Parts: sequence; structure tokens; C-alpha cells
Amino acid sequence: MKKLLAIVLAALLLLCFVGCGKEDEDKNLADDDNELEGIEELVYNNFVYDVNEEGDYEIIGYRYNDTAAVAITVPSEIDGRAVTGIGQAAFKASKTIQSVTIPESVTYISDYAFYDCDALTSITLPASITTIGMGAFQDCSNLTTVTIGGVVTDLGDFAFMNCEKLTGVTLPEGMLTVGEGAFWNCKALTAITVPTTVTEIGTAAFYGCTALSSVTVKGTVSKIGDVVCNACADDLKVYVTADSAFAKYAAENGYTIG
Repeated sequence: MKKLLAIVLAALLLLCFVGCGKEDEDKNLADDDNELEGIEELVYNNFVYDVNEEGDYEIIGYRYNDTAAVAITVPSEIDGRAVTGIGQAAFKASKTIQSVTIPESVTYISDYAFYDCDALTSITLPASITTIGMGAFQDCSNLTTVTIGGVVTDLGDFAFMNCEKLTGVTLPEGMLTVGEGAFWNCKALTAITVPTTVTEIGTAAFYGCTALSSVTVKGTVSKIGDVVCNACADDLKVYVTADSAFAKYAAENGYTIG
């Protein structure tokens, strides 16, 4: 009998120990959740930032203090750590950013980073930029000039689509692809030169560029999408090398070859 009573008491003590431990564990988990909920976004001089896959910082947003037009300068580092990217949709639909200065530390601009920034008028991208994402500057309706630095290899699909006031753009040697619809409906663009290194021009890359009267393709370009220059200026003239695939494309579509 005494032995049975000892076993029952031991079992009760064990249950009490497990229950108390579970209660403490639940409390700790709840505390952790509360701590996570209390974490604020990282902000430096109005720039919201986060850690990217490489362990550097990327800008993921901006805090606007008022509605006045602003000129912003992206920091090259924050607390000693390099800022190497502009994150996805970081400045999307801003109505106040008029100009942007991007430092040499930045190597990429993600998808839709400046989408629909209709106060943005001009931008110079440093030579450090290698990638411009999909729709990065799409619908920037007042953007007039763009200078793209020297090491961009891929210009994303629809990167400058509907930039209706864009009059000039410089594409660098070293670029490999011009994405689909990259300059679709850029109605003020009058001339463009495609560098020798480009091997692919996507479908509708210059579609609807109604003022575009001169396209110079310096390289051979091995892959060309459909309707690349459809709905451009009636007097469009194409300057190509004799052995260029773009020359064949131009001839098939009835463009004047210079």
C-alpha cells in the first residue's frame, strides 16, 4: 500500500513539473511573439532598408515628410555596411520624388523600384549597376532623360514602358539583352543606338514609339522578338550591318535601311 501511494505521489509531482514547464514555455513563446511584433522597420535618414541576400543593405522604401517635390540621394553605406541595391517597389508610385542620385555602391535596381514615379524627370545610373529589373521605371510619365552606366547587362522587360516624355536614352556597351516592351510607348523618343554587345531584342521593345525615326543596331543580334518597331514613325530608318539579323528583320517589315 505504501509502495502504491509513493508511486501515485511521484506521478502527481511529475505531472506538476511538466505542467509548470509547459506553462513557462508558453509564456516564453508569447514573450518572443510580443518582441517580434514590437520590432520596428530599419530607417536611416528617411530611407527604409533591410539586409539583402549578400548580407549588404538594400533600400526598400522611403518615408515622405510632406508633399513637396524632393531630390533624394541614396546613401552608399549605413553604419559601415554597404548599400548595394534598390529593392522591389522601393519608391513605387511616389508623387514627390523629382530626382534621384544613386551611389557607385549600388549594383542592382529591382522590379518596379520606381514604377509610376510621375514627378521623376531625370536619372543617371552609375557604372556599377549591372541589372535593371522588370518595370523598374515603367509609367514614369515625366521622365525625360536616362543615362545608363557601363556594366548593365540586362535591361528588364517593360523597364521604361509608358515613359511618354523620354527623349533620350544611352545604352552602354556590355549590355546583352533589351527586354520585351522595354521602351514600349515612349512617344517622345526619336533615336536609339543598340550597342555591339546586344544579342537579344525582345518582343515589342520599341513598339508604339511614334516619334522614333532612327534605330542604329551596331551588333549582329541573334534573337529578335515580334513587332519590335511596330507603330513607330512613318519615316523610320534602320542602320544595321549587312550581316545583321536585324537587317533581315527590317527588310521583312519594309523599313528603310540606311
